[in-house]
Amino acid sequence: MRLIKDLFVKKNSITVNIEAINGLHLRPCAKIASLAKEFPFDINFIFNNQSANAKNMNEILSLGLEYGNEITIITKGKNAKDALNEIKTLLDELSTHDSKISSSDEELLNNENQIISYDGEIKAGVSICGGVCVANIHFMNSELCGNEKMEFSNALLKSLDELEILSNDNENREKDIFLAQKAMLDNLPNSSYEIFNKAIIDSIKMLENTANQSKIADYKDIEKRVFDKMNGILIKDLPSYDFILISNELLPSEIKNISTSGIKGVIVQNISPRSHVALLLRSYNIPSITVDDISKLINIDNEIILDASSGLVAINPSRNDMDIANSRINKANMKSKSDASDRFETATTKSGKIIKILANITDYDSAVEAKESGCEGIGLLRTEFLFQTTKPTLDKQLYEYSRIFELFDEVTVRTLDVGGDKKLPYLIIPDEENPFLGVRGIRLFETHLDLMKEQLLAILLAKQSGEVKIMFPMVATVDEFVNAKNIAVDIATKNDISLDGISFGIMIEVPSVLFLIEEFNKVVDFYSIGTNDLSQYLFAIDRTHASLKIDSYSSVLFDAIKLIRKQSTKPVSICGELASDIKVIKTLVDIGIETLSVTPAMIPTIKARIRDV
Repeated sequence: MRLIKDLFVKKNSITVNIEAINGLHLRPCAKIASLAKEFPFDINFIFNNQSANAKNMNEILSLGLEYGNEITIITKGKNAKDALNEIKTLLDELSTHDSKISSSDEELLNNENQIISYDGEIKAGVSICGGVCVANIHFMNSELCGNEKMEFSNALLKSLDELEILSNDNENREKDIFLAQKAMLDNLPNSSYEIFNKAIIDSIKMLENTANQSKIADYKDIEKRVFDKMNGILIKDLPSYDFILISNELLPSEIKNISTSGIKGVIVQNISPRSHVALLLRSYNIPSITVDDISKLINIDNEIILDASSGLVAINPSRNDMDIANSRINKANMKSKSDASDRFETATTKSGKIIKILANITDYDSAVEAKESGCEGIGLLRTEFLFQTTKPTLDKQLYEYSRIFELFDEVTVRTLDVGGDKKLPYLIIPDEENPFLGVRGIRLFETHLDLMKEQLLAILLAKQSGEVKIMFPMVATVDEFVNAKNIAVDIATKNDISLDGISFGIMIEVPSVLFLIEEFNKVVDFYSIGTNDLSQYLFAIDRTHASLKIDSYSSVLFDAIKLIRKQSTKPVSICGELASDIKVIKTLVDIGIETLSVTPAMIPTIKARIRDV
């Protein structure tokens, strides 16, 4: 009966043009597939008489959709028109974002491509990440170390676990690449290695000679990760001395290992400047170019010049060539040293506006690093390091807080921010279907009051001559804040602790606060914007999601920051990742943000950037 009924259900279709400058590559396809899965009926993309299931990221990718291509989206069923409209809206949003990124990348590459004339034999290529280096070459070989072999099913699970860890590595600026790879691996059939391997081969064939050919490396990377575990392969051998790497292929998972070696630069054969490998090379700031043929470079035994800013290699450099290269290297090093030497100086814009630069830290060691990096205080002390494996005693907390407080005149301490999504072995919190919307942050005052009281007592007792700012995370209502502050005041009163130099504020992460600023102004002493979680809740996208990605530069986020700054009568700082992004520093200064809390390593660079605003 249902089959007969389906025959009479009218099909709905819509025709759209692909307006994204870079076409539909990996991450946009992942977003589309994720949206399509929300609907209980089939949705198909039709292009050049080929059909792709919109719920299958790999099938969409195989169409090789480029800028200007016209596609038809077809579906049928209840709410089919809504599905078509939502997918069209998503495509429009992806086009807008892709244009911005494309424009920015092109400008960056064009600024780097300032061609320098060299006397020696030149091999031209395309710049991936600018910079100049001089060293002997090292060809990526296949000497491998042995490790315990695994069955396919275990290798698959281990690979998924590794990709999960890589995607949650906060030091990895391109961690979303590994989120996308995890989504790819999840989508591949895996009932056996043979079926898995065939799916990889088929996916690669479908991508050949298409706009998404650069994504072949991601499939190879996934295959290699699983294969290596099955065969006990661990790592590739890299020299400890300075070298320029020559390779006919690099995979995304290899870049982090390469970055910790003596590498000075990379020359790789035929990769796209927009591939995931290229993005990672840029994120680790490794001078690199791509060339069409590396065969002439493999057996060279003298030093070469890699001028990645000019997109070329000087194979037999003259003395004059070496002088030019070394001069440019020295100039770049001087800039880096200049930033470092001025790290203790105030960050003042050209118009004379002073921006206070604080640091985000996780423990005492990072506090020492932050002080040496030139911070003017701590804008975010994450206290979770004390609570990881066992419940800390009052004395242990007091000791750790005290030795951090004595380093600085100003420290903002965030109370314990754990919950359903960040579990502690001794903290009993029932499993939650939506942990990011459950017991977290300030909500622990309702479920684990004794634990929070003890932390507040330790912070208050550890306070010395400087200023200590107690910041509550995940605040959604004024009453939550008032209740937590009253508990802290009551603890101070009962223990005869002075509140001089103690202030109380909130981390703005929950969107409800945006509508309550005028009420919060009456009770808080300060605000700190946590852009990571604020973005997550503004867009209702889990920031650790395997395929959905938040636009870090969305005007929505900046509008929220503007709103907070405009309505607040109390000091406002930013402690999220956005504060460490040099591309948005001018925007944040123009909005009126006067305090940024950043990762310790970025302090000299951020200060230098502010001085150019």
